[in-house]
Amino acid sequence: MQNNDNNKEEAERLIGIAEKLLQNRDLNGAKDFAILAQETEPLLETSDQILAIADVLLVSDATTTDNTPQWYQILQVDVLHSQDLHVIRSNYRRLALLLHPDKNRFPFAQHAFALVSDAWSVLSDPAQKLAYDAGLNRAQGNVSGSVQQEKLPVRRGSDPYSGNFWTA
Repeated sequence: MQNNDNNKEEAERLIGIAEKLLQNRDLNGAKDFAILAQETEPLLETSDQILAIADVLLVSDATTTDNTPQWYQILQVDVLHSQDLHVIRSNYRRLALLLHPDKNRFPFAQHAFALVSDAWSVLSDPAQKLAYDAGLNRAQGNVSGSVQQEKLPVRRGSDPYSGNFWTA
């Protein structure tokens, strides 16, 4: 029992450091200490809250060539699931619960929550999502009409019947 109490105290100390770093907008430092706190005491919800803030703000601070908001990345949706509204909705709900200003007392939680809400408003509306995806496709030089998926590298494989051949 003593070890559990020590872990909780250490995790709370690490969260305190993460919070100070977050106040100073050292997002990577705050994220590192929140991860340490999470490893020390996995059931401590505050580490998840700090990680959510840091992740959303880091994505929003990343610059794109045309300054387009990175709505999929803000909602932590990878390109393979960009057309799956269920994945987009579940990620939005998870982040909204972690970042809601009534539940999250940490600095920048309200700003991160607003970004997540903006991402949801674009990606949940079919017309806005279509326009956003079209803009992404133009920026990527993709004319097919869907968000461009990463291409898998071509690998050299072997066919037991005919020797070596190329596979995708």
